[in-house]
Amino acid sequence: MARIVRPAERAFLLVFADAASAIGAVVLALWTWTFTAGVAFSPAFVLSHTIWFLSVPVWVVALAPTRHTAVVLDLQDILTGIARAGVVLFIVYLVAFFYAGRNTLPRLVALYVLWNCTGLTVAGRLILLRALTRNLSNRRFIIVGDSTAVPTALALFERPALRDAQLLGVVMRGEDHALPVPLLGAPGEIDEIAVRLNATEVVVALDRDVDEDLVARLLRCQEAGIDVVGMAQLYEQVLRRVPVRHLAPAWLLTHLFGSAGPRDTSPLAKRALDLSVALALTVVGIFVGTVVAAAILIDSGRPVFYNQIRVGRAGRRFRLVKFRTMRRDAEANGPQWSPKGDPRITRVGRVLRRMHLDELPNLWAVLRGDLSMVGPRPERAEFVEVLEREVPLYRARLTVTPGLTGWAQVNRGYGDSVDDAARKLEYDLYYVRHHSVWFDLEILAATVGRMLGRRGR
Repeated sequence: MARIVRPAERAFLLVFADAASAIGAVVLALWTWTFTAGVAFSPAFVLSHTIWFLSVPVWVVALAPTRHTAVVLDLQDILTGIARAGVVLFIVYLVAFFYAGRNTLPRLVALYVLWNCTGLTVAGRLILLRALTRNLSNRRFIIVGDSTAVPTALALFERPALRDAQLLGVVMRGEDHALPVPLLGAPGEIDEIAVRLNATEVVVALDRDVDEDLVARLLRCQEAGIDVVGMAQLYEQVLRRVPVRHLAPAWLLTHLFGSAGPRDTSPLAKRALDLSVALALTVVGIFVGTVVAAAILIDSGRPVFYNQIRVGRAGRRFRLVKFRTMRRDAEANGPQWSPKGDPRITRVGRVLRRMHLDELPNLWAVLRGDLSMVGPRPERAEFVEVLEREVPLYRARLTVTPGLTGWAQVNRGYGDSVDDAARKLEYDLYYVRHHSVWFDLEILAATVGRMLGRRGR
Protein backbone atom coordinates (compact mmCIF):
# COMPACT_ATOMS: atom_id res chain seq x y z
CA MET A 1 0.00 0.00 0.00
CA ALA A 2 1.29 3.50 -0.85
CA ARG A 3 2.54 5.80 1.91
CA ILE A 4 -0.37 7.86 3.26
CA VAL A 5 0.31 11.58 3.70
CA ARG A 6 -1.28 12.78 6.95
CA PRO A 7 -2.73 16.34 7.23
CA ALA A 8 0.15 17.54 9.46
CA GLU A 9 2.70 16.18 6.99
CA ARG A 10 0.75 17.73 4.15
CA ALA A 11 0.88 21.16 5.80
CA PHE A 12 4.67 20.88 6.17
CA LEU A 13 5.05 19.88 2.53
CA LEU A 14 2.93 22.83 1.46
CA VAL A 15 5.02 25.34 3.43
CA PHE A 16 8.16 23.89 1.85
CA ALA A 17 6.60 23.90 -1.65
CA ASP A 18 5.30 27.48 -1.31
CA ALA A 19 8.69 28.71 -0.13
CA ALA A 20 10.44 26.86 -2.95
CA SER A 21 8.00 28.37 -5.49
CA ALA A 22 8.69 31.88 -4.18
CA ILE A 23 12.47 31.40 -4.20
CA GLY A 24 12.30 30.01 -7.73
CA ALA A 25 10.05 32.90 -8.75
CA VAL A 26 12.58 35.51 -7.55
CA VAL A 27 15.54 33.79 -9.22
CA LEU A 28 13.56 33.42 -12.46
CA ALA A 29 12.47 37.08 -12.27
CA LEU A 30 16.06 38.28 -11.86
CA TRP A 31 17.19 36.06 -14.73
CA THR A 32 14.44 37.47 -16.98
CA TRP A 33 15.32 41.02 -15.95
CA THR A 34 18.94 40.60 -17.10
CA PHE A 35 17.75 40.52 -20.72
CA THR A 36 16.16 43.97 -20.47
CA ALA A 37 18.83 45.37 -18.12
CA GLY A 38 21.66 44.25 -20.43
CA VAL A 39 23.71 42.57 -17.70
CA ALA A 40 24.95 39.00 -17.25
CA PHE A 41 23.10 36.65 -14.93
CA SER A 42 25.42 35.24 -12.27
CA PRO A 43 25.50 34.28 -8.57
CA ALA A 44 27.04 37.65 -7.83
CA PHE A 45 24.17 39.41 -9.62
CA VAL A 46 21.62 37.46 -7.55
CA LEU A 47 23.47 38.23 -4.30
CA SER A 48 23.48 41.94 -5.14
CA HIS A 49 19.68 41.86 -5.36
CA THR A 50 18.85 39.76 -2.27
CA ILE A 51 16.28 42.34 -1.16
CA TRP A 52 13.82 40.67 -3.55
CA PHE A 53 14.00 37.49 -1.48
CA LEU A 54 12.06 39.31 1.25
CA SER A 55 9.03 38.52 -0.89
CA VAL A 56 9.47 34.82 0.03
CA PRO A 57 8.24 35.07 3.67
CA VAL A 58 5.49 37.48 2.58
CA TRP A 59 4.29 34.94 0.02
CA VAL A 60 4.47 32.02 2.47
CA VAL A 61 2.49 33.90 5.13
CA ALA A 62 -0.09 35.21 2.63
CA LEU A 63 -0.75 31.63 1.49
CA ALA A 64 -1.38 30.37 5.04
CA PRO A 65 -5.20 30.14 4.58
CA THR A 66 -4.72 27.86 1.55
CA ARG A 67 -2.86 25.31 3.66
CA HIS A 68 -5.80 24.67 5.97
CA THR A 69 -7.31 21.16 5.83
CA ALA A 70 -10.65 22.54 4.65
CA VAL A 71 -9.06 24.28 1.64
CA VAL A 72 -6.02 22.32 0.54
CA LEU A 73 -7.92 19.84 -1.68
CA ASP A 74 -10.51 22.30 -3.03
CA LEU A 75 -9.21 23.68 -6.34
CA GLN A 76 -11.55 26.68 -6.40
CA ASP A 77 -10.58 27.75 -2.86
CA ILE A 78 -6.89 27.19 -3.65
CA LEU A 79 -7.03 29.47 -6.71
CA THR A 80 -8.97 32.09 -4.75
CA GLY A 81 -6.40 31.96 -1.96
CA ILE A 82 -3.48 32.31 -4.39
CA ALA A 83 -5.18 35.30 -6.01
CA ARG A 84 -5.59 36.93 -2.58
CA ALA A 85 -1.95 36.21 -1.78
CA GLY A 86 -1.01 37.96 -5.03
CA VAL A 87 -2.95 41.05 -3.93
CA VAL A 88 -1.18 40.99 -0.55
CA LEU A 89 2.23 40.70 -2.21
CA PHE A 90 1.39 43.58 -4.57
CA ILE A 91 0.28 45.83 -1.68
CA VAL A 92 3.44 45.05 0.30
CA TYR A 93 5.50 45.90 -2.78
CA LEU A 94 3.72 49.26 -3.19
CA VAL A 95 4.46 50.17 0.42
CA ALA A 96 8.12 49.11 0.05
CA PHE A 97 8.40 50.94 -3.30
CA PHE A 98 7.16 54.14 -1.67
CA TYR A 99 10.04 54.05 0.83
CA ALA A 100 12.80 52.40 -1.24
CA GLY A 101 12.20 54.00 -4.62
CA ARG A 102 12.24 52.71 -8.18
CA ASN A 103 16.01 52.29 -8.38
CA THR A 104 16.02 49.77 -5.54
CA LEU A 105 12.77 48.00 -6.42
CA PRO A 106 12.06 48.45 -10.15
CA ARG A 107 8.47 47.77 -11.13
CA LEU A 108 9.35 45.37 -13.94
CA VAL A 109 11.03 42.95 -11.53
CA ALA A 110 8.01 43.17 -9.20
CA LEU A 111 5.77 42.19 -12.08
CA TYR A 112 8.01 39.23 -12.90
CA VAL A 113 8.08 38.10 -9.25
CA LEU A 114 4.31 38.34 -8.87
CA TRP A 115 3.65 36.51 -12.12
CA ASN A 116 6.18 33.78 -11.37
CA CYS A 117 5.02 33.28 -7.77
CA THR A 118 1.45 32.82 -8.95
CA GLY A 119 2.31 30.51 -11.83
CA LEU A 120 4.76 28.29 -9.96
CA THR A 121 2.47 27.98 -6.93
CA VAL A 122 -0.55 27.06 -9.05
CA ALA A 123 1.51 24.44 -10.88
CA GLY A 124 2.84 23.02 -7.61
CA ARG A 125 -0.61 22.84 -6.04
CA LEU A 126 -2.07 21.09 -9.09
CA ILE A 127 0.68 18.45 -8.96
CA LEU A 128 0.15 17.94 -5.23
CA LEU A 129 -3.63 17.78 -5.66
CA ARG A 130 -3.20 15.07 -8.27
CA ALA A 131 -0.78 13.11 -6.08
CA LEU A 132 -2.91 13.28 -2.94
CA THR A 133 -6.14 12.20 -4.62
CA ARG A 134 -4.82 9.12 -6.44
CA ASN A 135 -6.58 5.94 -5.34
CA LEU A 136 -3.28 4.30 -4.39
CA SER A 137 -2.50 6.97 -1.79
CA ASN A 138 -6.00 7.54 -0.40
CA ARG A 139 -6.60 7.58 3.34
CA ARG A 140 -8.97 4.71 4.24
CA PHE A 141 -11.73 5.55 6.75
CA ILE A 142 -14.25 3.60 8.80
CA ILE A 143 -16.99 5.35 10.79
CA VAL A 144 -18.10 3.84 14.10
CA GLY A 145 -20.99 5.40 15.96
CA ASP A 146 -24.66 5.92 16.72
CA SER A 147 -27.38 6.05 14.12
CA THR A 148 -28.05 9.65 15.22
CA ALA A 149 -24.52 10.97 14.59
CA VAL A 150 -23.35 8.76 11.71
CA PRO A 151 -25.32 10.70 9.01
CA THR A 152 -23.48 13.91 10.01
CA ALA A 153 -20.15 12.11 9.73
CA LEU A 154 -21.13 10.64 6.34
CA ALA A 155 -21.92 14.11 4.99
CA LEU A 156 -18.33 15.20 5.66
CA PHE A 157 -17.04 12.77 3.04
CA GLU A 158 -18.92 14.66 0.34
CA ARG A 159 -16.71 17.71 0.93
CA PRO A 160 -13.68 18.56 -1.26
CA ALA A 161 -11.50 18.59 1.88
CA LEU A 162 -11.76 14.79 2.00
CA ARG A 163 -11.08 14.11 -1.67
CA ASP A 164 -8.08 12.05 -0.57
CA ALA A 165 -10.31 9.78 1.54
CA GLN A 166 -11.85 6.42 0.74
CA LEU A 167 -14.79 5.57 3.02
CA LEU A 168 -14.76 1.81 3.53
CA GLY A 169 -18.04 1.64 5.45
CA VAL A 170 -19.82 2.10 8.76
CA VAL A 171 -19.85 0.20 12.04
CA MET A 172 -23.01 1.37 13.78
CA ARG A 173 -25.16 0.82 16.84
CA GLY A 174 -28.79 1.87 17.14
CA GLU A 175 -31.54 1.85 14.53
CA ASP A 176 -30.62 0.32 11.18
CA HIS A 177 -31.04 3.10 8.63
CA ALA A 178 -30.49 2.77 4.90
CA LEU A 179 -26.90 3.89 4.29
CA PRO A 180 -25.08 4.86 1.08
CA VAL A 181 -22.03 2.84 2.22
CA PRO A 182 -21.61 -0.76 3.45
CA LEU A 183 -22.60 -1.65 7.03
CA LEU A 184 -19.51 -3.56 8.17
CA GLY A 185 -20.62 -4.93 11.51
CA ALA A 186 -21.09 -4.06 15.19
CA PRO A 187 -18.94 -1.71 17.33
CA GLY A 188 -17.73 -4.72 19.31
CA GLU A 189 -15.76 -5.78 16.23
CA ILE A 190 -14.30 -2.42 15.18
CA ASP A 191 -10.65 -3.33 15.86
CA GLU A 192 -10.86 -6.59 13.91
CA ILE A 193 -12.72 -4.93 11.02
CA ALA A 194 -10.30 -2.00 10.82
CA VAL A 195 -7.24 -4.26 10.72
CA ARG A 196 -8.80 -6.66 8.20
CA LEU A 197 -9.74 -3.84 5.80
CA ASN A 198 -6.38 -2.09 6.22
CA ALA A 199 -8.02 1.15 7.43
CA THR A 200 -5.84 4.17 8.17
CA GLU A 201 -8.35 6.09 10.32
CA VAL A 202 -11.44 5.39 12.43
CA VAL A 203 -13.96 8.21 12.95
CA VAL A 204 -15.91 7.97 16.21
CA ALA A 205 -19.40 9.48 15.77
CA LEU A 206 -21.25 9.01 19.07
CA ASP A 207 -23.97 11.04 20.74
CA ARG A 208 -23.96 8.70 23.75
CA ASP A 209 -21.17 7.75 26.17
CA VAL A 210 -18.49 5.36 24.98
CA ASP A 211 -18.55 2.04 26.87
CA GLU A 212 -15.36 0.46 28.22
CA ASP A 213 -15.30 -2.34 25.64
CA LEU A 214 -15.42 0.13 22.74
CA VAL A 215 -12.67 2.23 24.33
CA ALA A 216 -10.48 -0.89 24.62
CA ARG A 217 -11.08 -1.78 20.97
CA LEU A 218 -10.32 1.76 19.80
CA LEU A 219 -7.07 1.59 21.76
CA ARG A 220 -6.20 -1.60 19.88
CA CYS A 221 -6.81 0.28 16.64
CA GLN A 222 -4.42 3.00 17.78
CA GLU A 223 -1.84 0.38 18.77
CA ALA A 224 -2.10 -1.10 15.27
CA GLY A 225 -1.18 2.27 13.74
CA ILE A 226 -4.77 3.22 12.86
CA ASP A 227 -5.57 6.81 13.87
CA VAL A 228 -8.73 7.30 15.95
CA VAL A 229 -10.38 10.70 15.51
CA GLY A 230 -13.59 12.10 16.97
CA MET A 231 -16.29 13.19 14.55
CA ALA A 232 -16.33 16.66 16.15
CA GLN A 233 -12.60 17.02 15.47
CA LEU A 234 -12.95 15.94 11.85
CA TYR A 235 -15.98 18.24 11.49
CA GLU A 236 -13.83 21.16 12.66
CA GLN A 237 -11.00 20.29 10.28
CA VAL A 238 -13.23 19.89 7.24
CA LEU A 239 -15.85 22.62 7.77
CA ARG A 240 -14.02 25.00 10.12
CA ARG A 241 -16.96 25.02 12.47
CA VAL A 242 -18.14 23.03 15.50
CA PRO A 243 -21.05 20.48 15.38
CA VAL A 244 -23.19 22.11 18.07
CA ARG A 245 -26.07 19.62 17.78
CA HIS A 246 -23.75 16.69 18.56
CA LEU A 247 -21.91 18.12 21.57
CA ALA A 248 -22.62 17.51 25.24
CA PRO A 249 -22.06 20.32 27.79
CA ALA A 250 -18.99 18.40 29.03
CA TRP A 251 -17.32 19.31 25.69
CA LEU A 252 -16.68 22.75 27.15
CA LEU A 253 -14.40 21.33 29.84
CA THR A 254 -11.90 19.75 27.48
CA HIS A 255 -12.34 21.65 24.22
CA LEU A 256 -13.02 25.23 25.34
CA PHE A 257 -11.96 25.81 28.95
CA GLY A 258 -9.03 23.42 28.57
CA SER A 259 -8.13 24.48 25.03
CA ALA A 260 -4.89 26.27 24.28
CA GLY A 261 -6.51 28.10 21.36
CA PRO A 262 -8.01 31.14 23.16
CA ARG A 263 -4.74 31.61 25.09
CA ASP A 264 -2.58 31.59 21.97
CA THR A 265 -3.45 35.21 21.22
CA SER A 266 -2.10 37.96 23.41
CA PRO A 267 -4.94 40.30 24.46
CA LEU A 268 -2.50 43.16 23.93
CA ALA A 269 -1.75 42.06 20.34
CA LYS A 270 -5.46 41.70 19.56
CA ARG A 271 -6.22 45.12 21.06
CA ALA A 272 -3.37 46.67 19.06
CA LEU A 273 -4.81 45.18 15.88
CA ASP A 274 -8.29 46.47 16.75
CA LEU A 275 -7.07 50.01 17.38
CA SER A 276 -4.85 50.08 14.27
CA VAL A 277 -7.62 48.93 11.93
CA ALA A 278 -10.36 50.99 13.60
CA LEU A 279 -8.32 54.22 13.52
CA ALA A 280 -7.37 53.68 9.88
CA LEU A 281 -11.00 53.05 8.92
CA THR A 282 -12.24 56.01 10.98
CA VAL A 283 -10.28 58.43 8.81
CA VAL A 284 -12.00 57.08 5.70
CA GLY A 285 -15.28 56.54 7.53
CA ILE A 286 -15.69 60.23 8.37
CA PHE A 287 -15.91 61.14 4.68
CA VAL A 288 -17.98 58.12 3.65
CA GLY A 289 -20.24 58.53 6.69
CA THR A 290 -21.04 62.13 5.72
CA VAL A 291 -22.28 60.96 2.31
CA VAL A 292 -24.24 58.10 3.89
CA ALA A 293 -25.91 60.44 6.40
CA ALA A 294 -26.95 62.81 3.61
CA ALA A 295 -28.39 59.91 1.58
CA ILE A 296 -30.46 58.71 4.55
CA LEU A 297 -31.84 62.21 5.19
CA ILE A 298 -32.85 62.62 1.55
CA ASP A 299 -34.37 59.13 1.30
CA SER A 300 -36.31 58.78 4.57
CA GLY A 301 -35.54 61.76 6.79
CA ARG A 302 -34.50 61.70 10.44
CA PRO A 303 -33.12 60.04 12.47
CA VAL A 304 -29.87 59.17 10.73
CA PHE A 305 -28.69 56.80 13.44
CA TYR A 306 -30.33 53.84 15.14
CA ASN A 307 -29.20 52.30 18.41
CA GLN A 308 -29.84 48.98 20.12
CA ILE A 309 -28.77 47.28 23.32
CA ARG A 310 -26.50 44.33 22.55
CA VAL A 311 -24.96 41.65 24.76
CA GLY A 312 -21.17 41.58 24.89
CA ARG A 313 -18.52 39.55 26.65
CA ALA A 314 -19.66 37.88 29.90
CA GLY A 315 -23.21 39.07 29.24
CA ARG A 316 -22.36 42.75 29.69
CA ARG A 317 -24.80 45.00 27.84
CA PHE A 318 -23.74 47.97 25.74
CA ARG A 319 -25.29 50.38 23.26
CA LEU A 320 -24.59 49.73 19.57
CA VAL A 321 -25.08 52.62 17.12
CA LYS A 322 -25.61 52.07 13.40
CA PHE A 323 -26.80 54.07 10.42
CA ARG A 324 -30.56 53.61 10.17
CA THR A 325 -31.49 51.21 7.34
CA MET A 326 -35.18 50.59 8.18
CA ARG A 327 -38.35 52.64 8.34
CA ARG A 328 -38.78 54.66 11.51
CA ASP A 329 -41.73 52.45 12.60
CA ALA A 330 -39.87 49.19 11.85
CA GLU A 331 -40.31 47.83 15.37
CA ALA A 332 -43.66 49.26 16.31
CA ASN A 333 -44.70 45.72 17.31
CA GLY A 334 -41.52 44.98 19.26
CA PRO A 335 -38.14 43.37 18.42
CA GLN A 336 -38.15 40.86 15.58
CA TRP A 337 -35.74 39.09 13.22
CA SER A 338 -34.92 40.74 9.90
CA PRO A 339 -35.61 38.12 7.18
CA LYS A 340 -34.17 38.16 3.68
CA GLY A 341 -35.99 40.74 1.56
CA ASP A 342 -37.35 42.48 4.66
CA PRO A 343 -39.88 45.08 3.42
CA ARG A 344 -39.03 47.38 6.32
CA ILE A 345 -35.61 48.15 4.81
CA THR A 346 -35.40 51.48 2.97
CA ARG A 347 -33.92 51.94 -0.50
CA VAL A 348 -30.72 53.49 0.83
CA GLY A 349 -30.68 50.97 3.69
CA ARG A 350 -30.61 48.07 1.26
CA VAL A 351 -27.46 49.45 -0.39
CA LEU A 352 -25.84 50.15 2.98
CA ARG A 353 -26.50 46.61 4.18
CA ARG A 354 -25.13 45.03 1.04
CA MET A 355 -21.88 46.94 1.45
CA HIS A 356 -21.94 46.80 5.30
CA LEU A 357 -21.64 50.58 5.42
CA ASP A 358 -24.36 50.78 8.07
CA GLU A 359 -21.75 49.43 10.50
CA LEU A 360 -19.39 52.43 10.21
CA PRO A 361 -20.54 54.10 13.47
CA ASN A 362 -19.61 50.87 15.29
CA LEU A 363 -15.94 51.81 14.89
CA TRP A 364 -16.49 53.99 17.96
CA ALA A 365 -17.54 50.88 19.90
CA VAL A 366 -14.28 49.23 18.81
CA LEU A 367 -12.22 52.22 19.97
CA ARG A 368 -13.88 52.25 23.39
CA GLY A 369 -13.49 48.48 23.80
CA ASP A 370 -17.08 47.23 23.67
CA LEU A 371 -16.39 45.56 20.32
CA SER A 372 -13.37 43.95 18.71
CA MET A 373 -12.83 44.18 14.97
CA VAL A 374 -13.29 40.38 14.80
CA GLY A 375 -15.40 38.15 17.02
CA PRO A 376 -18.89 36.64 17.38
CA ARG A 377 -21.59 39.07 16.32
CA PRO A 378 -23.20 40.71 19.42
CA GLU A 379 -26.85 39.71 19.61
CA ARG A 380 -29.79 41.73 20.89
CA ALA A 381 -30.61 41.18 24.53
CA GLU A 382 -34.20 40.18 23.70
CA PHE A 383 -33.00 37.33 21.48
CA VAL A 384 -30.18 36.07 23.71
CA GLU A 385 -32.60 34.80 26.35
CA VAL A 386 -34.48 32.76 23.72
CA LEU A 387 -31.31 31.46 22.05
CA GLU A 388 -29.78 30.31 25.35
CA ARG A 389 -32.86 28.12 25.90
CA GLU A 390 -33.07 26.79 22.35
CA VAL A 391 -29.45 26.40 21.20
CA PRO A 392 -26.99 24.15 23.07
CA LEU A 393 -23.82 25.89 24.33
CA TYR A 394 -24.98 29.28 23.00
CA ARG A 395 -23.58 31.18 25.97
CA ALA A 396 -20.06 29.88 25.22
CA ARG A 397 -19.74 32.57 22.53
CA LEU A 398 -19.84 35.19 25.29
CA THR A 399 -16.41 34.12 26.55
CA VAL A 400 -14.73 36.45 24.02
CA THR A 401 -15.32 40.05 23.00
CA PRO A 402 -17.91 40.33 20.21
CA GLY A 403 -16.79 41.64 16.85
CA LEU A 404 -17.72 44.08 14.13
CA THR A 405 -17.19 41.19 11.74
CA GLY A 406 -16.55 37.51 12.42
CA TRP A 407 -16.07 33.98 11.14
CA ALA A 408 -19.83 33.38 11.18
CA GLN A 409 -20.53 36.64 9.34
CA VAL A 410 -18.18 35.93 6.43
CA ASN A 411 -19.56 32.38 6.07
CA ARG A 412 -23.25 32.76 6.91
CA GLY A 413 -24.07 36.46 6.83
CA TYR A 414 -27.09 37.64 8.80
CA GLY A 415 -29.47 35.22 10.52
CA ASP A 416 -33.22 35.46 10.95
CA SER A 417 -34.18 32.39 13.00
CA VAL A 418 -33.13 30.09 15.83
CA ASP A 419 -31.88 27.54 13.25
CA ASP A 420 -29.67 30.20 11.66
CA ALA A 421 -28.35 31.14 15.09
CA ALA A 422 -27.46 27.48 15.76
CA ARG A 423 -25.56 27.20 12.47
CA LYS A 424 -23.75 30.50 13.09
CA LEU A 425 -22.83 29.26 16.57
CA GLU A 426 -20.88 26.43 14.91
CA TYR A 427 -18.62 29.05 13.30
CA ASP A 428 -18.50 31.20 16.45
CA LEU A 429 -17.34 28.31 18.63
CA TYR A 430 -14.71 27.43 16.04
CA TYR A 431 -13.47 31.02 16.29
CA VAL A 432 -13.49 30.92 20.10
CA ARG A 433 -11.31 27.77 19.99
CA HIS A 434 -8.91 28.90 17.28
CA HIS A 435 -8.77 32.68 17.32
CA SER A 436 -5.44 34.36 16.74
CA VAL A 437 -4.13 37.53 15.13
CA TRP A 438 -3.52 35.62 11.88
CA PHE A 439 -7.05 34.24 11.92
CA ASP A 440 -8.38 37.77 12.54
CA LEU A 441 -6.44 39.03 9.53
CA GLU A 442 -7.87 36.21 7.40
CA ILE A 443 -11.41 37.14 8.48
CA LEU A 444 -10.81 40.84 7.82
CA ALA A 445 -9.58 40.02 4.32
CA ALA A 446 -12.67 37.87 3.71
CA THR A 447 -14.87 40.72 4.99
CA VAL A 448 -13.36 43.10 2.44
CA GLY A 449 -14.18 40.51 -0.24
CA ARG A 450 -17.81 40.37 0.91
CA MET A 451 -18.06 44.16 0.90
CA LEU A 452 -16.64 44.44 -2.61
CA GLY A 453 -18.98 41.67 -3.73
CA ARG A 454 -21.91 43.43 -2.00
CA ARG A 455 -22.93 40.18 -0.32
CA GLY A 456 -24.49 41.70 2.78
CA ARG A 457 -28.19 41.87 3.41
